[in-house]
Parts: sequence; structure tokens; C-alpha cells
Amino acid sequence: MPDVHIYGGGMAGLSAAFLLEQHKKPYHLYETLSHWGGKLQTTVQDGFALDHGFQVIQSAYPALGMYHERGYLKDALAFGSGAWLLSHQGKTLLADPLREFPRGHAALGHPSISFKDVLQVVKLRNALIKQSPSAFFDQSSTTTYHYLQQCGFSQSFIEAFFKPFFTGIFLEEALNTPSAMFQFVFWALAKGKAMLMPGGIQTLPNRIVADLNPNHIHLNHPENPTIRVPAPKQYFSTQALYFAVDSDLGLGKFIGLNATNTGYINLMAIPSAVQKGYAPKGKHLLCISLRPGIGATDIEPSSTAVLGEAETLLGTRIAGEWLNTMTVKKALPADTPYRYGDGQMHLEGGDTNKDVDFHASGCIANPSLNAAILHGTSFVSAIICR
Repeated sequence: MPDVHIYGGGMAGLSAAFLLEQHKKPYHLYETLSHWGGKLQTTVQDGFALDHGFQVIQSAYPALGMYHERGYLKDALAFGSGAWLLSHQGKTLLADPLREFPRGHAALGHPSISFKDVLQVVKLRNALIKQSPSAFFDQSSTTTYHYLQQCGFSQSFIEAFFKPFFTGIFLEEALNTPSAMFQFVFWALAKGKAMLMPGGIQTLPNRIVADLNPNHIHLNHPENPTIRVPAPKQYFSTQALYFAVDSDLGLGKFIGLNATNTGYINLMAIPSAVQKGYAPKGKHLLCISLRPGIGATDIEPSSTAVLGEAETLLGTRIAGEWLNTMTVKKALPADTPYRYGDGQMHLEGGDTNKDVDFHASGCIANPSLNAAILHGTSFVSAIICR
């Protein structure tokens, strides 16, 4: 069989190489950078694991099935099912009433949350969880913001919870992301958990690489000037600041959302409260993710200013030491076609003896880890059926 040449060592390229390895098909995987995993990067500094941007793995993503079976995710641990709503008036836990009973009912005392909003969350959860994830993308779509209004959520609840929570996922505050994407992510959160890998997000691609033939994978490979592959033209960026702290600041295993829609901060979390390996013994790691555009269109705030705002939102003094700021300019593509996956991929030409190139760094169906993996698996399916 002719060789397959895979260009791009992100999750699409790694997934293609992983499956070709399982099928014992010849391939070579090329990455221009000095690390694997694409956007799934972690920098280890002074014993702390600093992910490049606040990132989690949605355990229910269907494309992760082959990695679950391989045991790559067996020691992933989950954030709590819900979030703290942080404001100058204090913090309130909005938790899944089914998974976090009885804590899930505490949010009814929050001024931005009505009993109707809580019922609507349960109703939406029950409606979406019964559907196939691909079905969301087959329906007519509006913006996420308009979809939430159509679902009957109050404006105050959208502003206090949905906006900061899904801004952290979509990396845009207006919630103009198609509602199909919202439905898919909400489905995944209802079906599974938001997980952290031990040692950081890059642990997943590193585990895949460890099972690949080292003679077939190549880092620091120069770009091929003859390759012309369609790539996203627009991206959303993200910026996260990391601090060493002595406690979990009362956040525990839940993320904290800035429910005021003002200031620098979008959300904050203590990854080491979920996975101890994110911080050295006796310390915790505070991750503060900024609102989109902060530092890009505005003057970049100082770590002191960001930590001061976190103190105001949490209502407590934070003895924190700034570690690093991770800025990812091209964190998510902003112009994908918003399909579930690639569908049946067709390879050019009918010569089965000719080598095949796969440009894994090209456009994917939607901005998610699930779509990136499906991009790789769709290519391998086309190879196997060729």
C-alpha cells in the first residue's frame, strides 16, 4: 500500500495517525513545531501545569470514544456540574439540580434567577439529551443569544449565567455562535462532564503520540511550499493569567463566572482542586480567563489589576503570586461551516498505488475537539474504503 503523508500534528493529524497505526497502514506524520497537540498545549513552570488558555475535555464528545476505550481518559477528573455566579454582592452556586442535589437549588435565592429559569434549564436539558448530536446541525439555526430568548430564559439569567459561561467556550461575548453549536455543547455537558487531564491538557495528545511508531512521526519538519490548503481566515483569541495561591479560595471544583458583565475577568477556576497535579504539594493554581478582546483591543491589564478584580468578585483577600500569562491569538476558528463532521470524505484520483497527502491543519466542521478528531477519522475511513 502507498504511504500516507499527514501534515499537522494537532488532534486531527494525531487521530488519523492513531487509526492508521491500529489498521497497520503505512503513514508519516509531519509537524512544523517542536510539540504535538496543536492548540492542546501545557507549559510546566515551577511545578505548575499552565494550559494555554482555560481548556477542558468534554467527556461525552462521541469522537473521544476510541480514546476512552484505549484508557487515555481513565484518570481524567471532572469539575462540578455548575458554576459560581460572582458579583459585588457575593457568590451563588448555580449547580445541576439533578447531579448536585441539594446544592443545585441554592441559586433560587439569586436576584438574577427565577424559578422559571431553573425549570427552563431542566426542560432544555431533558429535550436536548434525547437527541443525536449530529441532528442539531441538521436543523435551521439562529444565534445562541436569540435561541436562549426563544427558550424563554429571562434577560437577567442570560446575562448572569449563559453569557459568561458560554463566552468561556465560544470565546465571543455576543453569543452570535450558531445555536446548533450551543445545543451540541449543552448536550455534551448534560451527558458527561468537563474534565481535566493529570498534568494538563497536553497529556491527551502526548498519550496518543506514545503509542505511535517513533519512526513515522516527525517534529520540526519544514513546511512544504507546494502545499496549499484552505485554512480559517478568522479566529477568536483568548488570554489566561495564572497565579500560585495557598487555597482554593472557596471555589472548590466549580468554576467562577463574572456575573457582572463588566471588568477584565470572564471566569476563574482552581484546576488543582480538580487535578492535584496542576500544582506542587501545598499550593493551588488559580486560572483567570479574561473577557474576549481584553489585551487585544484594549490596553493589556496588569496582573495586579486582574488579581484585584478577582478579590472584589470573591470578596476575599488573595495572596497570589503571578506565574505567567498565556495568550492564544488563534484559539478557535471563527468561520467554520458549523456542520457536525466532514461526512463521507472523498479522496482525489482513483490510483490506489499513489501516495496520499492529508492536510490535517485545514478547516474543520465546527470549532470543537470533537470536530478535529472527526476530521482525522473521516480521512482514515476514506483511505480504508479506497
